[in-house]
Amino acid sequence: MKINVSVFGEVNGNTVKAFTLNNANGMSVTLLNYGGIIKDITVPNAEGKPIHCVQTFDTLQEYIDDPSYRGAIVGRYANRIGHGTFFLNGTQYTLDKNGGEHNLHGGFAGFHKKIWQASTDELDNSASVTFKLHSPDGEGGFPGNVKVEACYTLNNDNELSLELSATTDKETPLSFTQHAYFTLSDDDKVGSTLLHIDAEQVTDADSSLLPTGKLVDIGGTPFDFLSLTPIEKRASQQASHALFDRVGGYDHNYVLRAAKGSEPQATVMAPDTGISMELFTTLPGLQFYTGSLESDEQLGALCLEPQHFPDAPNKPAFPNCFVKPEETFKAAIRYKFRAG
Repeated sequence: MKINVSVFGEVNGNTVKAFTLNNANGMSVTLLNYGGIIKDITVPNAEGKPIHCVQTFDTLQEYIDDPSYRGAIVGRYANRIGHGTFFLNGTQYTLDKNGGEHNLHGGFAGFHKKIWQASTDELDNSASVTFKLHSPDGEGGFPGNVKVEACYTLNNDNELSLELSATTDKETPLSFTQHAYFTLSDDDKVGSTLLHIDAEQVTDADSSLLPTGKLVDIGGTPFDFLSLTPIEKRASQQASHALFDRVGGYDHNYVLRAAKGSEPQATVMAPDTGISMELFTTLPGLQFYTGSLESDEQLGALCLEPQHFPDAPNKPAFPNCFVKPEETFKAAIRYKFRAG
């Protein structure tokens, strides 16, 4: 397998490169060392037509200006930390408030706007790009010097995997995710796209999207994707559930059930193109988001963001998100694509 490297642009005197991984089946993935971004995923359908499976921009400036984290690796902490603060070992930490009254996706100096160091590895059956980043102590208000590594690998089974790891010299909350906007259909909207999420609950949230600490059973609600179901079919049930109306659409953290061997935590399938994607992750939550909740971009694409639960630093009952100096944060995300 081969990796093609080209110059994509320049920001603040730093060269931004595009790394295109190609497998034997005609699938390709293009990555940027700006934000660790997935710029493009192209998969041939059963007739050999290339289907572009994520939203993309043509220029670096569009990614620089983009407020929506499109395709990026998100950190230090994916999703929200309530009121931009948390307590740890008797100390209160004050964070950037870049999401209304809350800290969102790591704050103003998030990983999505950073230049990452990059290295490549080509093997017979796979190709990898490893991105590395240092986040200094105090960045965004978070404690600890954090060293992050993100390794993308494409293989000949049409699998794109992302292995995430990090170390810190002070105890700190860590939660990284991949923020691709998936569009497996040729339609302008994802309403006809089928979705399965292996979860029976979502975390309850207030009108500012901050978890209340409660879990909500989703059977028979607009959030129920335990079986493969068109997204617009579930969305049409919105009047039956206050949480959907309160948020204004899909922007919710699903409480994933324990992994069951080879079964995916989520599946997406577009009937018109025949392309499907299975998502596997070791993280406990999955944020399902369908575009801007305040414009006609709703249902324009879908995000499936594996993560620790939002506001877990302030919710001791949620899965632990704190990493100590003697520990290594590790998480895995894998996307398996099929044609027809």
